[in-house]
Amino acid sequence: MRHFCASTFVIDRYNKKILLVKHKKFNKWVQPGGHIEEDETPEEAAVREVFEETGLRIKLLGERFPRESDFVRPLAIQKNRGKTGDLHIDIVYVAEPLYEQDIKYDEKESLGIGWFSRNELENISVFPDVKITMDYLLKEYMGG
Repeated sequence: MRHFCASTFVIDRYNKKILLVKHKKFNKWVQPGGHIEEDETPEEAAVREVFEETGLRIKLLGERFPRESDFVRPLAIQKNRGKTGDLHIDIVYVAEPLYEQDIKYDEKESLGIGWFSRNELENISVFPDVKITMDYLLKEYMGG
């Protein structure tokens, strides 16, 4: 079975950190995200999932190509296989908070929440692609 999902790397350009939530099922720190609901665009799902999981209102970053009225070009489209062999197609975005806000996590969804620098990723349980993405975000969005 195929599942279409949207997730978002929320960045803090000033402190050069990303916002992660601790996933209950995987017991790993991941970017906020989840399934795209029926009649919902990937962008709407990304914004909704971040708000539900972190309490943050965000602005997706990226260009709209080729027209301004088109959708924001995602950072990536990842192919993730579940234990049952299901395919999760994850449309990955980059965003930043619209304004300074307090973060809070939904205890039903995750075990914790936090902002992490690249060095801090070495001391927490993350999937390898989170580190790879952080390296890219530092270079392309956060000025090194």
